[in-house]
Amino acid sequence: MTAPFDLSLLPRAASVHDGRVALAGLDLPELADRFGTPLYVYDEAELRRRCREYFSGFRAGAAYASKAFLCTAMARLGAE
Repeated sequence: MTAPFDLSLLPRAASVHDGRVALAGLDLPELADRFGTPLYVYDEAELRRRCREYFSGFRAGAAYASKAFLCTAMARLGAE
């Protein structure tokens, strides 16, 4: 059976069990039922890890493309 989408697109903290996707241990279908859709779910630990990786990979520093998604919390996370 093939997956309904390319699983490599998922963050490292994501998992798929019995056709259900979880992110950092949170069942995404349950979150969608609780909060409705569309629902944007971010794993803060994953974002921080990736920010550190990008920053260390670019000696002159790195910038977040705010056009991708920007809110106060995301801007603060990137700055930290």
